[in-house]
Amino acid sequence: MARLRQEGLTTREMELIQVLWQQKEATVEMIQAKLPNRLEGSTIRTLLQIMEDKGYVTHEKQGRANVYRPIIEQQRVQSSAMKHIIQKLFGGSTELLLARLVEDEEIDMDDVARLREKLKQHKGGTS
Repeated sequence: MARLRQEGLTTREMELIQVLWQQKEATVEMIQAKLPNRLEGSTIRTLLQIMEDKGYVTHEKQGRANVYRPIIEQQRVQSSAMKHIIQKLFGGSTELLLARLVEDEEIDMDDVARLREKLKQHKGGTS
């Protein structure tokens, strides 16, 4: 099964960056404790090195431990992932994406009202 890549991040890398976004900074041990699926420390270190090479995280030595911080913003990754999903799964149609959310009951009328309000604000008050 093909893995969906978001902003150049693999599924495992996404798990690590999400922990870093939540914690702001973390050691390998801190990341390991927060992951839903257990990974060995050496695996986490390798993934973090790859992510650092890609420019997604940075680290600084504090005592004997490396403390990692995300460089890439969560919003940027989310936007990139949404664009990818809309293009690949919905043929570029946001309407089809929203229709799927409605059909799957992932969105309700309160959500629609909030979206409508956001659209009004985004478009300068015109609807």
